[in-house]
Amino acid sequence: MKRLLSCLIFAALPLSADASTELARQWGLEAGRLSAETNHLMLAVDMGEPAFVSDRYALDIYRFGRTSADLARWIDASDGPNDLSCIFRGMAVESETQLSALEASADEQPDRENLRRLASMFSDAEMIAVAAQIRAPAPGHIAREGERACPADAGAALSALR
Repeated sequence: MKRLLSCLIFAALPLSADASTELARQWGLEAGRLSAETNHLMLAVDMGEPAFVSDRYALDIYRFGRTSADLARWIDASDGPNDLSCIFRGMAVESETQLSALEASADEQPDRENLRRLASMFSDAEMIAVAAQIRAPAPGHIAREGERACPADAGAALSALR
């Protein structure tokens, strides 16, 4: 409950940084840090040790998802590649989904599958951050009607990463 309240408080605050190439770079660095932390939690689960999901870690996942959504809007506004904005949207949804699953097991050992999905997403995000920093659309590219539509579900959007 405390995690949910923390997330709601931060959601109510206005975002102070506009999405940009610098934000994409920072987002990628944060993904690397979260990937390492998530892998540490998975190792603890694998060894049968307690894996504590801290409020800070949960809040960082929440922020990662919010920033992913901001980056999707930035890619759209700068007429960037549609698949990249879809990937960011998928990561925003996946962050929320996995955070909810982790919070549901707050009093127990976190589910390894949730941690694995997070670790995979964070690892992919490190690579995607590089692509996001190159935001210029192809010369003469004009977005056609329907080109901005993402797949209906986050799983389809995330499949572009694999």
